[in-house]
Amino acid sequence: MKKFYALVFATVFAISFTNAQCTIDQNDTALFNPDPDHVPCAQQNVAYNQTLHFYVPISRDITISGFTVTAYIDSVVLNTITGLPTGLNWIANPAGPLYMPGTHGCGLTSGTTTAAAGNYPISFDGSMYFHATVLGTIYNRSFAIDTVIQQYYGKTYSINVVAQGASCNATGINDFNNDLAAALSVFPNPTNGIFEVKLNAGSRVNGEVNVIDATGRIVYNQKLDVVGLFQTTIDVTRFAKGLYSVQLKTTEGIATKNISVE
Repeated sequence: MKKFYALVFATVFAISFTNAQCTIDQNDTALFNPDPDHVPCAQQNVAYNQTLHFYVPISRDITISGFTVTAYIDSVVLNTITGLPTGLNWIANPAGPLYMPGTHGCGLTSGTTTAAAGNYPISFDGSMYFHATVLGTIYNRSFAIDTVIQQYYGKTYSINVVAQGASCNATGINDFNNDLAAALSVFPNPTNGIFEVKLNAGSRVNGEVNVIDATGRIVYNQKLDVVGLFQTTIDVTRFAKGLYSVQLKTTEGIATKNISVE
């Protein structure tokens, strides 16, 4: 069976009961609601409960080899999400992992976090599959869900954690910065736990580099204030194997790269 292309998403939090589910809105045809700019922040030690609605369209216009064509969605597979701050959990309705075109759904993230204050990028483990015809040739392709989100919104999803009672003011910090993303690289990937982070900055970059594990915990942090080429070696061999996010966080926005530790 062909697999597709569409957008899918769900990020939210489970309150005091573990089997809670969100309620699907069959009338909401937005790809994602709320969008990345309107995801509420999570306060430390305060119960969090937020629903994200999603809709898998039947087709979308995309660009292949310089041609704008109609891509017909075959399916979306969403296995899990990673990067939630410690104490927050996510559950989808319907549970998936397979979503077909025309599907409405939602995700609930809930719980109480004790994670350090900061911005936590969310990564979606899954793919979106589609087929399209260009000059008589049929293309069957797939995109990572994170890639589709970034292409559509110009940024990826994340959750800000703030101190209890603090204002949720994240102006700029949630913005995906394409220039930073293009300048940032991590290698080798996958890695045994020791890898290089390289930044080729054309202008001054002031911020920090974080390595975040699948639970949202920051396992490495390094401040930086650089112009030009910056490169550092990071060692996370003392931590568990799995998927990590390398986050470059600045006042101009953020950029993230995923890296697999095997």
